[in-house]
Amino acid sequence: MRKKALRCKHIYTGLSEELTDGYVIWEDGTILFVGNESDAEPYLDGETEILRFDDNFIMPGFHDFHVHLMSGALMERDGILRYANIEEEAVRMLWEKNKDRRSKDWILGGAWDNFRWPENKLPSKESLDVYFKDIPVFLLNKECHGAWANSEALRRFKITRDTPDPENGSFFRNSDGEPTGYVHEAAVIPMLKGILKDMSLESMADYAESFAEKANTYGITSVGDLPLYGIRADRAYKLLEEQGRLKVRINFCIAMMEDLTEIFSAREEYTSDLLRFIGVKDFLDGTPMGHTGFMLEPYTDMPEFRSSPMIEPEVLKARVALLAANDIKVRLHACGDGAVRLGLDAFAYARDALGERGLRHCIEHIESISPEDIKRFGDLNVIASVQPDHLPKYDFDGHPFHRMIGEERMRYSWPFRSLAENGAVLALGTDYPVTELNPLRGVYRAVTRLTDDGEPKGGFSPDEKLSVHESLRAYTYGSAYAAGREKETGSLCPGMLADLAVLEENPFACAFDRDKMFGMKVLMTIVGGEAVYTG
Repeated sequence: MRKKALRCKHIYTGLSEELTDGYVIWEDGTILFVGNESDAEPYLDGETEILRFDDNFIMPGFHDFHVHLMSGALMERDGILRYANIEEEAVRMLWEKNKDRRSKDWILGGAWDNFRWPENKLPSKESLDVYFKDIPVFLLNKECHGAWANSEALRRFKITRDTPDPENGSFFRNSDGEPTGYVHEAAVIPMLKGILKDMSLESMADYAESFAEKANTYGITSVGDLPLYGIRADRAYKLLEEQGRLKVRINFCIAMMEDLTEIFSAREEYTSDLLRFIGVKDFLDGTPMGHTGFMLEPYTDMPEFRSSPMIEPEVLKARVALLAANDIKVRLHACGDGAVRLGLDAFAYARDALGERGLRHCIEHIESISPEDIKRFGDLNVIASVQPDHLPKYDFDGHPFHRMIGEERMRYSWPFRSLAENGAVLALGTDYPVTELNPLRGVYRAVTRLTDDGEPKGGFSPDEKLSVHESLRAYTYGSAYAAGREKETGSLCPGMLADLAVLEENPFACAFDRDKMFGMKVLMTIVGGEAVYTG
């Protein structure tokens, strides 16, 4: 294969904050050279294809370590509603997106956010019924921990006033006992699984391909795909790979409580450069925003309630130890400080029983943490998998955390710098579709800790800000390290896979400019030496 090269004055290797004025050169999908112009001559010849991006910015491809690939792809098809300001606007947006559809298949849009709505009011089936009388509608909310269903959807699942709530979930009801159409936590699971079980492998592959295409537009070359409620799509990804249509590296997990034979089978089957099994994942709690995050102390606005873990502590410890004994990495969703401690306790239990096995277990989210537990990440070699765009994005003074968990615990919300300074490796991601897929939004949020309106002055808990280099590195090398792939991807140096992103501008020069960061164009995305996107 012909050698290729990119010429640029601003090359970020991910190894240091120093930028290189020179070339990145590769052949057969592997980087041969990264360095200045005078040293590049031996690697260039008359056959080398050189693309010039002199005044732009070249970096390792972004590795979004935390996405829910299939649920996000489904939402994109039928309608993303995250910026609707009232319930009626969300319904109207959904109607405009789907009014011309002829099938009566499920409508699966979502990402609606009732915290943007007056009085944070939850939605009802009646508003959907106005437009969708005989088409079933099921819309996951922004956090993917609740859903909004219309009457037809409830009818198909035989959910009535007499339907019991599942453990750790509920069907919200009005004063007459009738389901309102809002479905919470564990009640979501059987509905979503039931909807997806009849979807063909080819359809799922098409959705996954559309996700990859979207990811490439943002300079994303690798993702960490996590199962939402245990739903798997690895067969669809495999079909894409076999057909030569997979244009983003997928490092995926399956549910922690899957049968061990299934886990071992996935580890044996998925080992390619493009599609790789890297471990298992499960939920320890919900989210503080829904009062389902497991807290060490009661919620400030619910002084008798701190929620409860979704897995019994002794069951969790035994499962983590069993998986660690079989060299399986574990990733644990933990938003509340009680859940974070529970996860760390389980990892400590496994280490004490088995010794250090270098598995790079992960805690996901860490929206709240006791300061006593911050140092434990470094001590236990646990990855902090965090998503900066979860930080408050609008109306900081009105953010629910002020009343839900109080100012002292808010001080330790999303403590990026404290974790890093205490030895944690940070792996950044978006949690798409919970937030938008654009990594540059997360970089902006990590370095400024500001809302979209520039609040609060100086940033939220400003001592937790990251530098531009720290943010970019955590979004490239950090995520690759967490996936066990730092010797293949995540930085630009000889021997690494040629996964690159070419940005319109230099983030080191504009990271504090919200409009530039949110609107910055990606000019080219390269996976394995081949351009998969050209903007």
